[in-house]
Amino acid sequence: MKLPNLVFPITLSVIVLTACNNTGSPQKQDLSLDVKQVSQTDGRLSDRLSTVEERVESLLAQMTLEEKISLTHANAKFSIAAIERLGIHEMWMSDGPHGVRHEIERYSWSSANWNNDYSTYLPPLTAVAASWDPNMATLHGNVLGSEARHRNKDIILGPGVNLARLPLYGRNFEYLGEDPFLAAKLVVPQVKAIQSNDVAASVKHYALNTQELNRTGVDAKPDERTLREVYLPAFEAAVKEGNTQTIMGAYNRYYGTNANQSKHLVMDILKGEWGYKGVLLTDWNVDINTFDAAMNGLDIEMGTEVEHYDDYFLAQPLLEMIQSGKVPVAVLDDKVRRVLRVQLTIGMMDKQRLSGQRNISEHHQAARDIIANGVVLLKNDDKLLPLKEEKIKTILVLGPNAELLHSQGGGSSEVKALYEVSPLQGLKNRLGDKVNITVMRAQNGATISPIATDYMAARHWTGTPQWELTRYKDGQHKTILRGDDWIANSAYQVSEPGQVEHVRLKTLIKPLATGSHTLKLVLEGEASLLIDGKQVLTTKELSNHTRVQGSLNLIEHEILLSADQTYTFELNYSGPASVVLGWEAPGALFTAESEYLSAAKSADAVIYFGGLSHADDREAIDRTDMKLPNDQDTVITKLIAANPNTVVFLNGGSAVEMPWVEQAKAIVWGWYGGMEAGNAYADILFGDVNPSGKMPITLPVRIEDTAAIALNDYNAVESLYKEGVFIGYRWFEQQGIKPLFPFGHGLSYTQFEYSDIQLSSDTLSKDEALTVTVKITNTGQRAGSEVVQLYLHDIDASVPRPLKELKGFSKLALKAGESGLVSISLNKRDLSFWDIKTNDWLAESGEFEVMLGSSVEDIRQKAKFTYR
Repeated sequence: MKLPNLVFPITLSVIVLTACNNTGSPQKQDLSLDVKQVSQTDGRLSDRLSTVEERVESLLAQMTLEEKISLTHANAKFSIAAIERLGIHEMWMSDGPHGVRHEIERYSWSSANWNNDYSTYLPPLTAVAASWDPNMATLHGNVLGSEARHRNKDIILGPGVNLARLPLYGRNFEYLGEDPFLAAKLVVPQVKAIQSNDVAASVKHYALNTQELNRTGVDAKPDERTLREVYLPAFEAAVKEGNTQTIMGAYNRYYGTNANQSKHLVMDILKGEWGYKGVLLTDWNVDINTFDAAMNGLDIEMGTEVEHYDDYFLAQPLLEMIQSGKVPVAVLDDKVRRVLRVQLTIGMMDKQRLSGQRNISEHHQAARDIIANGVVLLKNDDKLLPLKEEKIKTILVLGPNAELLHSQGGGSSEVKALYEVSPLQGLKNRLGDKVNITVMRAQNGATISPIATDYMAARHWTGTPQWELTRYKDGQHKTILRGDDWIANSAYQVSEPGQVEHVRLKTLIKPLATGSHTLKLVLEGEASLLIDGKQVLTTKELSNHTRVQGSLNLIEHEILLSADQTYTFELNYSGPASVVLGWEAPGALFTAESEYLSAAKSADAVIYFGGLSHADDREAIDRTDMKLPNDQDTVITKLIAANPNTVVFLNGGSAVEMPWVEQAKAIVWGWYGGMEAGNAYADILFGDVNPSGKMPITLPVRIEDTAAIALNDYNAVESLYKEGVFIGYRWFEQQGIKPLFPFGHGLSYTQFEYSDIQLSSDTLSKDEALTVTVKITNTGQRAGSEVVQLYLHDIDASVPRPLKELKGFSKLALKAGESGLVSISLNKRDLSFWDIKTNDWLAESGEFEVMLGSSVEDIRQKAKFTYR
C-alpha cells in the first residue's frame, strides 16, 4: 500500500488572528506547532502504516463469511458493525463538509437531543474556493478533522468537489466552484489535513452530480473527453495526491446505471487506472442492485430504505449470491480488505489514536480567517469602501440576511453551531456605542410578498421552513404526478409559463400576535385556501366578505387568528402562471417603504445585507431562476436611488441576477460565512482586513447565458453535457458572452502591477517542466494580497480547446510599495487534453500562450513557448 503523504495543518511558525477584544481590535496569538511534537506524530503514523497490510490479511483470514458481509453495509443510520471478537470497532460516519453534523438517533433521522454536540461552523467550501489559497483549505480541513475525532467519528463525509455547471444547482454552495483545476488544487490539502487527524475524508459525489432536479434518476451522459478533463480531475487529485481513504458515490445515473455501480467509473477508472485502494461508499438511499454493485466495485452501502439492515443489497442478498456462486468470495474479500485498510490507517485499533479538539478558540478563529480570505469585493466605485468610521454617526442596516443565521440549513451540511455572529451583530461588535445603528426590514410595498418565514412552524429536513408541494394531473387533485417536493415560501410559479399546472401547497402557520389577519392572494388562474381543513376563500365562489380588485388578480380576506394556535394552511392552485399568498398581520414585521427610504436618505451609511439563504441554496431541490427572492431587486433599486452610497452585501453559494448593478457603487459577495461571519464582514467593510477573494464561479447577467440552459440541457431525465469541456468561463469566452462578473474577479483596497514575465525556457520537451515568473508590485497605500492566475491557450490544437484554461495560481501578500516574485510551474499534463483515439492524455507539439492576470478577463502579462 502506498503510504499517504502526511501534512500538518499548522506550519512551524504561523501567526493568526484570534477573536477581537471588546474594542474591536484584533489580538495576535502565536500558534506555533512544537517541532518535537511533529516528529513524534510522524513516527507514530509511520509505525502504524508499516503494518497495515499485514494486519488486514491477518484479520481477514479469521473472519467468517457473515462477518465479512457485516462490514459492507450499515448497521444503523451512520455506522458499520463491530466484530468484537476480533477487536474491530464500530465505524462511525458523520455529515460535515463544513462542520460536524449534530448527533441523530441511531435508527432514525430524529435529533438525539444531545447538549454537547455543538461544533465549529466553518464557511462552506465555496468560500474556501474564493480564497484561492491552499492554506485556507488546509486550515478548513484541520478543523473539520480535529472536531470529527473529538466527536468520535471515523469518517467525515466531505469535502465535496462536484462542479458548478449550473447556477440553479442547489448544492453549489457545498463545492469548490466551476473550474476543475482550482477544485483539484484545493481538495488535496483539504483531504490531507482532515486525515492528519486520524479521520478518513470522503470526497464526494463521484461523479457528475451537477443537479438536484431528480437527482436519483437523472442520467449523466457526457462524452469521454468531457468526463476526463472537467468532471474527474478533482477526484483524481484527491486519490493520487491526497490519498483520500474513502469516496462517496453520486445519486445520479451514468449511462443507464447508478454511478456507484458503474463499471467504467469505478472499476475501469477509480480502482483501475488510478489504483485507488480505499473505500467507495454510497450516499443515503441510492438506486443500486446487488449484483452490479458487488461486481462493479461498491464497498459500503449506506441508507437504503428497507425494513431491516439485513435487507440491504450488500447484506443478506449478497450473502446468498456468494453462497450460490453467483458472486465470487474474492469480490467480497476485496471490499473487506478496503474497509479494514481504512480502519487500520486511521488508527481505529490504535491506542495512540489522536483524540481531537472541538470548539476551541483557534478553530473559531480559523472560521473567521477563512471567510475573511474568501469575501469578494465585486465593485467599489468612488472608493466607497472601506467605510470611514470617523465620518459615520448613523448606519441604516436592511436586508433579509442582516440577522439571519445559516448554520442549521442547507441539508446534510447543517451544523449545530456553538454560536453564530450575524452581519448585524458583527457591526455592533465592531462599532460598539460609537455609531447609531438602525435596523429595518424592507420589502417592496407595491407588490404582495409571500407570508414571511417567521410565521412558519413547518421545517423541511434540510432545516428550511417549508411548504409541502404536491403536483396533480388535474384540478380535482386526485391523481398525483409528484408529491416529494417542497418550496420555502407561499409563492409558486409554473415551470413552463402558459402551461396550466395543478398544485397544492401545505404548511403550518403560527401567528406572532392575536388579531385580524388580512389574507392577500395574487394569481392568474384559480385557487382556494383552506385553514385547518375549512375553506376560507376561493376564486370560484367569492363570499360576501371577500374583496376583489381587478380581474380576480387580487383577493383579500380578513380572518381572526390566535398566537396561541398553530394552523394548517393548504393552498390549491390551477393556472398557467403564478400564485402568491401574502398577508397583513398584527405587529407588522416590515417597515413601511416611505419610512425606510426616508431613513436611507438621511443615514451616513446604508448597508443592505441581501442575497440568498438556505431556502434557496439547499440539498434536494434546485432553484427555479436566478433572481433574488422576495423582490429584493426592487428594494435595492429604490435604496440606491434614495442613497447612492448604499453598500450591497450579498450572501449565497450561486449566481444571482443584479439588474441594479450599474447603479450600485459597492457590491460585496460574502458567501455563507460560518460562525464568525458577522465579525469578518465588519472587518472587511471597515478596512481592518483588505479583501482578497476572487470569484470561483462566473456570475452571468441572466440564466439564459449559461451553457446548460442555452443548449436546453437541463431536465429531469438526462444530462448530455452538450457544452463539452466548455464549462463556466470557458463557455462565456467561446460564445463571446460578457458575464456580469467574470471568473477570478475580485477587487482590493489597494492596486497591483504585473511586470517582467519570464519563462524558464521558450521550448518544452517531453516530460520537462517550465516555470513562469512574474513580478507583482503593490502600488497602493495599504497592504493586501493578490491572486495571480495563470491561463493557458493551445494555439495549434487539433481539437476544440478553450481560449483560456486555468493551469496555475498563487496568492501573494505585499505591503504598500512592496514587490514580490510569483513562480508557477507547468508540466506536460497541464498542456494535455484527453485524446479519444488513444484513450490517454495527449500534449501536442506546437505553440502555447501563457496569460497571467487578476481574472480571466483581466490579463496583464503574456508570453509564448513551444512544446516539442
